[in-house]
Amino acid sequence: MVEKIGVDIVQNKRIKLRLAFLRKVLSEHELQMLDQFVSKRQKQEFVSGRWAVKEAIIKTLTVKETMHKLDIGYQANGAPVIKNPEYAHILISISHEKKYSVGIALNQTYN
Repeated sequence: MVEKIGVDIVQNKRIKLRLAFLRKVLSEHELQMLDQFVSKRQKQEFVSGRWAVKEAIIKTLTVKETMHKLDIGYQANGAPVIKNPEYAHILISISHEKKYSVGIALNQTYN
């Protein structure tokens, strides 16, 4: 088994909520999820967490992938999960602290 780990941290206030930027980072499903949040702070935190975990995922891949093609959803227990079947073997986690969001990815592939 080959394991690769990726991690990324983002300062939430650096996230801009411009539509062009959001379309580069979020999948269509995630754009719909974003609409459920009311405050700017909640939206920035959501996008910041997605940015961080997607950067972490990309760091573990051997192929080039764009952020908006990665779709992050939730398991029944509320834990984040990659919805793309081709990346189901990658475990992820997102965490938020007042000013920062962090994402981690563990890519477990079998030879």
